[in-house]
Order: sequence, then structure tokens, then C-alpha cells
Amino acid sequence: MSLIFIGATGDRAGHSLIAWSIARRLVERGSSVGFIKPFGTHPVNIDGVWTDCDALLFKEVLNLQEPFERLCPYLLSEEAWRQRGNKEVLEEIKSLVRELSVGKDFLLVMGSEHIFSDDSSRPIPDVSLITELKADFVLVSRFRDTAKSIYSILSVSSLLKDRVKGIILNRVAPEKLEEISNKMIPSLAQKGIPIITALPEDPVLSFRSLGEIRDILDSEILWGEEYLGQSVGGMTVGSTDLKGELRLFKRAYNKIILLKPFPLDAETGEPPAHRDVAGILLTGGRNPAPQLLQVAKNSKTPLMLVKDDTFAVLERLEKTTSSLAPKDEFKVQRITELMDSDGALDRLLHSLGVSQ
Repeated sequence: MSLIFIGATGDRAGHSLIAWSIARRLVERGSSVGFIKPFGTHPVNIDGVWTDCDALLFKEVLNLQEPFERLCPYLLSEEAWRQRGNKEVLEEIKSLVRELSVGKDFLLVMGSEHIFSDDSSRPIPDVSLITELKADFVLVSRFRDTAKSIYSILSVSSLLKDRVKGIILNRVAPEKLEEISNKMIPSLAQKGIPIITALPEDPVLSFRSLGEIRDILDSEILWGEEYLGQSVGGMTVGSTDLKGELRLFKRAYNKIILLKPFPLDAETGEPPAHRDVAGILLTGGRNPAPQLLQVAKNSKTPLMLVKDDTFAVLERLEKTTSSLAPKDEFKVQRITELMDSDGALDRLLHSLGVSQ
């Protein structure tokens, strides 16, 4: 059995998605994969039980039978360990790791949002946990700028040395990719630092579904519940994209138009002039006129109602971090495609000692 600890340098680095991609490839190769996230970061309530969103995701996608409290023993709260010493917490985690490893070829261990986090809500830093567990380590580093990325990578490498089996630079601005690939990665490779790949910022991976937006805003579905899996690629308060019968919604002043993702034009490489509408979000809490509801039904356009005003809703959506769910299978397919484009995922698994 092998322990693979996956950590990150900063919020929204994408280590949950890359962990999913690794788990998926291991399962495709016939391996049995387990999961633990010792310290929760994003709580979610499932049928009255609090757990972490990553525990929820991996329990379903890996078909794990262990209860949530084993997959994520310490939620985002100091209460769980206030009466315990760090040594006691560490011993419990090590015991859980041994328990969850039984019958598994690999156990994925998810780190916190930031490997250097000094947070009282997480009494044991990731670096200490990796060392104590004697785990192989994969770092997902969100690229901000070259200097900061190099500093973070060198710091992790000096602390964990040979335990670092791969580093993935994620969410790199497209215009920076050539510089990273031709200068930064070769320079670090000369120092023996195993950077596996640099992945570009990809808008597909930031898409939310209508269902996720509904949950974030606690909105009411007026029509179109069966379409909540539809992806949203953008939003606007304007009416330019309202076509056909939907132009009647120009009369509704308190609204946000949720737009479908669109591919670039094959000939020009530019986006089309107009996007299709994924759904319409009515703000301010006022029920629409019957004619508007009928238009939504006729055009098969989901219609949602939220109490807050338009700008409060936009701010809430902007500030809320998107979390992965099993329905986001298209995202793990996309990140896997990006990693497979230069063989990065297989190189990473080879570095972890996984044979073809």
C-alpha cells in the first residue's frame, strides 16, 4: 500500500481536481484507492450530517463504504481538538490512515488549502503530517508569478526533500506558458526538483452548474429543475443575449442572465457575437408575471428566483468558492486531457512508483 499526499500552495490551486484525476487513472488501471482528508476546509451538510466537500466527493466517486467521520475526522472547527494535544490528534490520524489502508493499493491523503498555513484551526501543519506518515508528496502550486512560485517550490523541496515526487504548476496564464516551460522548469530540474508539468488557466474548469448556483443563493426554482446540470459559462445583467421569445424578459429589470459556455469560432478563433442562455435568475424576490413564466417554459429556459437584489447576488457569486461534486465529471475529464497532452499524468504516476 502506498500513501499519496496531495497538497497545495494557496486557495483554489486545483488540488482536489488533480487528486480526482490521479484517483481516476489509478482505478482505470485496476488499483483499489482509498481516501482521507484529516482536516476539513469546506464544510457541507448531508442529510443532517456535517462533513467536508472533498470527503463527500471522493466517497461517491471511489464508492467508499467508510462513514464521513472516518474520511474527514476533523472538520473546520477548533472544537474537535480543543481538549486534545497535538500528539493525540496526530496518533488518531495515523491510526485512521492504517485502518483506511486495509485492502487498498493506494490511499490518497488530501492536504489543507495551503501547505504553509499556520492556522489554529489546523493544529498539525501539512509538512509535519507528510513526514509523520512517511507519504509520497505531490504539490499543486497555483501560479501567481515566477518569483513567488519558485520560492514556494524551493521551500517545499527543502522541507520534504525526496518525499516530493511531483510538482504541478496549475492555472498558468497562457501568455506565461512558454516562459515557464522553457526557462523556469528546466532551471528547477537542474536542481533536482521534479516539476511534472505546467497547466494553463482553463475557463472550462471554472464553470458552475445551474444547480450549484441555486444552492449558493438558496434560490427557488420556478421552472426547469431537470436542467440544473447545465453548465454556466458567464453571466450578464444586460439583455443583448435575449433572443426570440426570451426578449420579453427585457421588461424584467431585476434579473441576471446566465449564459452557456461557448466554443471559439473555428475560422476566426473569436467568440461568437451572442451566447445561448442557460437560465435566468430573477432578483429582488418578486414573482414574475405569468407571461414570463410561460416564455421560460416554451423556450425550455430554467427560471430561478432569489430574494437578494442584483448586485448583492453578483457579489455573493463572486466571493463564493466553487466546490467539486460528482456531477462535475466533465471537469476531471478536461484536467486529465490537459495532463495527458504531454504525458504528464503518466509521468507523475511513474514518479510515484506506479507501473503501466
